[in-house]
Amino acid sequence: MELLRKGWRVLAVDSQREAAEFLARRVPAGQRPFLTTLIAPMEDLVLPSTDFLYASFSLPFCLPESFPTLWRRIRRAIRPGGHFAGQLFGDRDEWVGRRGMVFHSLREIRSLTRGFKVELLRETEEEGRSFVEPKHWHFFDLILERV
Repeated sequence: MELLRKGWRVLAVDSQREAAEFLARRVPAGQRPFLTTLIAPMEDLVLPSTDFLYASFSLPFCLPESFPTLWRRIRRAIRPGGHFAGQLFGDRDEWVGRRGMVFHSLREIRSLTRGFKVELLRETEEEGRSFVEPKHWHFFDLILERV
């Protein structure tokens, strides 16, 4: 929503139609021409060239066998000087071992960020809540600039 308020063109992707419908209801009429929604699994995405790619708590839900390809697509999509911002789950997260999810060690995160200028790499480990229950969180916040 903030990107739309600032006049950016936004491509919002989710595998759930309900998410796109929820977003569309929240967008003021004057900003709707700047929003495109795509209902597709992230593993199948062909990403357009972009200045900013934001993946808030979504990439951990990528199929582990598909993550390397998706990450290569993300890297290629971001123009030089452009940015990636998002989170990846750490290897001490309570959900480690759940099928269909990907987790990373700090060492793996450092490998994934090679070739980027790391503006933020913040590791968080804390007790909190998921949507439905208490949860031990371990995740990495990332802001990366493609050089």
